[in-house]
Amino acid sequence: MVTRLVAHQGLSVTAALAAVDLPKSSYYYRPRARPPRALDRRLVGAIDAILARERQQVYGYRKIHAVLRAQGWRVNRKKVLRHVRAMHRLQLRKRPGIRWTRPRLVQPTRMNTYWEMDTTMVWCGPAGRHYLCAVTDAYDHGIPGACFSPRCRAAEAISALEEAVTQRFGGRVPSTQALTLRVDRGSQFIAHRFRHAAATLGVQLEYAGIQCPNDMPYIESFFGKYKTEEVYRMDYASYAEGHTAWVLYRRWYETERVHQSLGYRTPQQVADMVHHHFSPALGSPV
Repeated sequence: MVTRLVAHQGLSVTAALAAVDLPKSSYYYRPRARPPRALDRRLVGAIDAILARERQQVYGYRKIHAVLRAQGWRVNRKKVLRHVRAMHRLQLRKRPGIRWTRPRLVQPTRMNTYWEMDTTMVWCGPAGRHYLCAVTDAYDHGIPGACFSPRCRAAEAISALEEAVTQRFGGRVPSTQALTLRVDRGSQFIAHRFRHAAATLGVQLEYAGIQCPNDMPYIESFFGKYKTEEVYRMDYASYAEGHTAWVLYRRWYETERVHQSLGYRTPQQVADMVHHHFSPALGSPV
């Protein structure tokens, strides 16, 4: 900017600097390479002595600094870091993992084109942890498939998916229908058994990013409602009690609970409208 003002408008450097409010010291500053600073040989020996002990070889510069201070050294942490770095004794860093591409946000315009699936933990008192694996349709917010179980393996995920496909398609997604199921990278969803079952059922899998709950907003929203409207209000004494409560909640959620995003209709009402080939709730033909 200063060069442009001087060259095209004929201003002096001083006037140009005043116009852009830049000090002369900043404009004329030129970085100079600093000569390497000599290491303190006594400090190098003390650091070597600390790291020579087998159990202390895993110490980073902060722990080394703490040990040095305990030994009576008056040295700051930055100086210790400079010496440890120059000695090539910094701790190994975790290798960067694969950068997964985050998928797009989907707003489906038809039923049975985009589903999401995940697992959440439900505490059942003395019976301990249990898990709900559920599938939701992002269009009508229904729960076509679910599995409430003491375990959260690939077998439970397959059971929930099979129920969803059976309820909506009668057994398998037709070859003329494109259905995408988005899941996270949990062990049950990346398992070979689950991927094979999805392919057999005609479901196309799509994986969310790592530690990206916003990639699956529909199922996360459902779990939030289920927890606040049912689980957190109850104190289950057994697995049977938790399972029965889930069955009743699911029935109420789909047939009686109105959803603001559905025009204050229930998932069942939206599904019924779709079957009649028009959805006033969403304002467009299906």
